Amino acid sequence: MAVSGFGAALTAVAGVVLLTTKFVSGAWFVALVVPLCMLLFSRIEHYYTSVTNALNRRRTLRPPVPVPTTVIVPLGEVDEIAERALTAACSLASDVVVVTAQDEQQKAEAMREKWARWNPGVRLDVISSPEHTLVRPLMAYVERAVGDGKHVAVLIPQVEPQHRRYRVLENQRGLLLAGLLSTRGQVIVCLLPVRVGPADLVSE
Repeated sequence: MAVSGFGAALTAVAGVVLLTTKFVSGAWFVALVVPLCMLLFSRIEHYYTSVTNALNRRRTLRPPVPVPTTVIVPLGEVDEIAERALTAACSLASDVVVVTAQDEQQKAEAMREKWARWNPGVRLDVISSPEHTLVRPLMAYVERAVGDGKHVAVLIPQVEPQHRRYRVLENQRGLLLAGLLSTRGQVIVCLLPVRVGPADLVSE
């Protein structure tokens, strides 16, 4: 052990000498980066330790209790995406509500007519949105549902093209909505990827 301590001391002395003589030549960068890396690694370890302690602080786990949940599905059109989304939502809960935002009364009535013709057996709530955005009205809708004491899950369908290079062309509103809703601790957020490949495209 004494030999190891002596070797560590010599290494430290050599490091100090090298740092002093080569400081201007670039050793200052090492002197700056190494402590920062050590601090970063220390904070990462502290984070993981904190998460582990928080998850294991209750020694006796309670059995899971099923809770009636309302599944809210935001949709913009009656199409195959709506069919897939409702199929998934109805498999998760019996209480399913579809929410759509329309900026004109004429569009709202057209949406109601399409919904009535399809008649999927799910309630449709049409929100008036003069700015033609679903994000803010839906956030308010979900907050009202949570305020009524309901357990809420939001199922967001997101188009996922077969080729990744086309993903940037798709509307990223679903991801934005999921990110905002995830900050609400009482809301379960589910992203439903709707994959679209060549067989799903209709040539004109």
